[in-house]
Amino acid sequence: MNEEIKIDETILDMASLLDGSLRGGGKVTDTHLKMLRENIEVDDTKTTVHCYRLPIDGNGRVRFKPLAEFLRVRIIDYAIPRKRIEDARRSLNDTGSTALLLKLEKEAKSLFTSLSKSGEGGELLIFAFAEAVFGLNQIICKMSLKTSAEMHYHGADGVYAKGTDAGGLNVYWGESKLYGDPSDAARDCLKSLAPFLVDTDGSDSARSQDVFLINEFANFDDPKLAEGLKRYFDLDDTKSLSLKHCGIALIGFDTTSYKNDSLNTDEAALENELLDQIPTWLKQIKHRVSEEAISQYDIHFICVPMRTVKEFRDYFLSLLAN
Repeated sequence: MNEEIKIDETILDMASLLDGSLRGGGKVTDTHLKMLRENIEVDDTKTTVHCYRLPIDGNGRVRFKPLAEFLRVRIIDYAIPRKRIEDARRSLNDTGSTALLLKLEKEAKSLFTSLSKSGEGGELLIFAFAEAVFGLNQIICKMSLKTSAEMHYHGADGVYAKGTDAGGLNVYWGESKLYGDPSDAARDCLKSLAPFLVDTDGSDSARSQDVFLINEFANFDDPKLAEGLKRYFDLDDTKSLSLKHCGIALIGFDTTSYKNDSLNTDEAALENELLDQIPTWLKQIKHRVSEEAISQYDIHFICVPMRTVKEFRDYFLSLLAN
């Protein structure tokens, strides 16, 4: 009976517990992405757009490699369940040996595909935004459940959550697309995201497999927090009535605004050129949100214009091969 009371108390303060379990570390927006505009509300929707650009160094070169390296060193946090990370940290404290941490790093690296058009760099970028920028907790490590490194895991690109002051739970279904064309990226990203938001609860919904995985493999080493979280996904529990489905979407795409290395000598001009393109991106996003009938859902939509998606993806994959 006492244990049940403790679990109930945990659920009542789910917001504080989730906030308390957020991992620290630097933000991707501290150095590796520069804010163009953020918190742009898209008319007649509940979508909020955040636009960032790649920085330029003192020699006029586009800094895309440090962004890929920033994501590369976070693959353990992204791909390995927290309990196993905590076990490895405890082993380091007890023995002074980094063996288990190195083993996890090798395992995490092996889970990423080597496919030339892999979108897993985008999934890691969503992870970096979700946890450190928006304060959302990753609630399942789907990468650790892959049966083949050369396959992408079916379902959402990520699942994140944040508790509400009223005792509810907002679940953010993540989707990312790294395409050359921003219109195509917005279209396919929101088309992939929509079923996770609009499907009614039931065993035939697009999110049912992910919900099953959350119930089986919730990414928390605190059993009370994990059990409290699962109640929101149990359709026979009244807590499920206070679960709200939201979205976090990210697109990376090509733009000719960046020049070849050493030629980006006027960073203000670059920024103004990109700012001028934002209304076009917003128009595309608004159109796709309307087409997918998801105007009434809370969505964080992140835009990251790159010189070319290919050079970022190729370098990210080369880091995993080493």
